[in-house]
Amino acid sequence: MFKRAAPFAALLSRHAVWLFALPPAFGVAAKLSRSKLWFTDYEAVACAGQKVLAGRPIYDLNLACPGMHAASFVYLPGVAQSAAALQSVFGPSGFFLLYLGCYLAAVAALTLLPLRAAPLADGRAQIPFLSFLSGSAFMGGNIAVLLHGGVLLAALAWLESAPWLVVAVIVVAAWVKPVFLAYLALILLADLSWRRRAGMMACGVAAGLAPSLIFALSGGDLAHQWMSLLAHFVYDETPGRAWFGWLQMAGVEPDSLSAKAGYFAYAAALTGAVLALSRMLDLNRRERLWLGFSLAVLLIPRLMSEDVFLLGPGLILVAGRATAAGLTPRGDAVVAALCCLCLGGGLTEMADVTTPLALLGFALYLMWAAFGLGLRSLRPMNSTVNG
Repeated sequence: MFKRAAPFAALLSRHAVWLFALPPAFGVAAKLSRSKLWFTDYEAVACAGQKVLAGRPIYDLNLACPGMHAASFVYLPGVAQSAAALQSVFGPSGFFLLYLGCYLAAVAALTLLPLRAAPLADGRAQIPFLSFLSGSAFMGGNIAVLLHGGVLLAALAWLESAPWLVVAVIVVAAWVKPVFLAYLALILLADLSWRRRAGMMACGVAAGLAPSLIFALSGGDLAHQWMSLLAHFVYDETPGRAWFGWLQMAGVEPDSLSAKAGYFAYAAALTGAVLALSRMLDLNRRERLWLGFSLAVLLIPRLMSEDVFLLGPGLILVAGRATAAGLTPRGDAVVAALCCLCLGGGLTEMADVTTPLALLGFALYLMWAAFGLGLRSLRPMNSTVNG
């Protein structure tokens, strides 16, 4: 259908491509040199668990436990209660070892499986996306890494044979971080009837949001403390590198009604574009799966470094296919250029600017590619009508 395109990785020399691993490598080295700053996000969960056992408040901007440099705890009380239960059974050291083992397994899955399981002609094509990872993605111990790894493994194992199990894993992840409902994009792109997809997504959204909504409406003062602390970090302290971060760069308040309405418009436009691309490029089940991962990453409004492990494969697939379709400029060149922009920022301490811009560029590229391919598909029809 389309003419053959040069591999994405062919745009970069065999040795130069490893330059993209420098930002996370430097970040990990910096964390190692400051040993007290390891696993601060894990310590937030562990410390909150200890507070539950001691009957102390868990929502504190300056959360502190002996021997820890914990970040603030911003999850539902059930997460802290689960950590408390595990620590009461295994002890603090046993809980750390259990968490560390799961964390290392998740990091291994998120870094190796895209290289081995994604339908890429050249595994080196994934390497430039390492520039989007910081040292904290590996050394922070954030629970999001466990959740991303769990969704990845569930989708690879069950999306075709038991999609409801994938929805269940996404729902459990959303109980910790509601933004993980973005992974329902995997169901949207799956090879299922529209009725089954709509039903699964509706059930997933309802079940995934239920604990947060119930707590917010009936949790009293504790819920108010949670929402206040969460809003502080999401909107003010660290809005991330996607939608909320773009708004902050543009001087728009991320918590405004217009910002929230704008997000839904953006999400609808991007999702529609990706759905159209999956059809126009005639992607198979496996390719749509990896495109779904890329879409889910770009749909997370507060996108952090630990959320971008699965960004690359879907973008590489679309870039190669769109290039083969004859779109100008070359899709693979656009994706490579945006990775280079992120690399430049990572090496010059400008990542807070270049990374959000590169991610915005990916979202705009997907929408542009869908529009361009749509126009191309209409030309033969118009020629037939005019003839």
